[in-house]
Amino acid sequence: MQPALAIGAIAAALTTSAWHRRWEAAYEGTPRRGLFDGLCHFGTALAVSLPILPYVRDRAGFLRISLLSSVALDLDHVLAARSFHLTDCMTMPHRPASHSVLTPFVIAVLAERWRPEHHLGLAALVGLSSHLLRDLGTGGAPLLHPKHIITVPYRSVVVMLGALAYVSRYGTRTAIGGKILARRAWRWARV
Repeated sequence: MQPALAIGAIAAALTTSAWHRRWEAAYEGTPRRGLFDGLCHFGTALAVSLPILPYVRDRAGFLRISLLSSVALDLDHVLAARSFHLTDCMTMPHRPASHSVLTPFVIAVLAERWRPEHHLGLAALVGLSSHLLRDLGTGGAPLLHPKHIITVPYRSVVVMLGALAYVSRYGTRTAIGGKILARRAWRWARV
């Protein structure tokens, strides 16, 4: 991995860890807790996405979609709470049904069909998956059925996020990385 991306991913993970501690200390339903929740989702997606960047065609687009999808998933709270009030959105008994494993796959397919071969579907999958994994350790999510909330100890979530980053990077490098790197080398050689 490129040293700058490795350092960036580690810095994002450490910063997210600090934000997570502040999220834990904030009172339920407060703007402070909402802010740190969003920052944690953003930082988690950044830490998971950076290792994949060398192997995707549209790096900037990949990062934008991954980061946007990691925070956009929580817009479903507004619909489920039927309110724009932050307190109502953050103090529901459980997360909405759209926080399921089906959501990342549907969004990923739509994003990939929108811009084929730009790897935006992968970006959406990584961003949404990082969001759902973090949610598992911070109150649970209805991954398989709306009435069955699954929770996981937060330390396990950290390990699963690392596995997501590794598997995503390895899978992307194996499936498309060689083609992308060869194309870039060819462009650099022609210049």
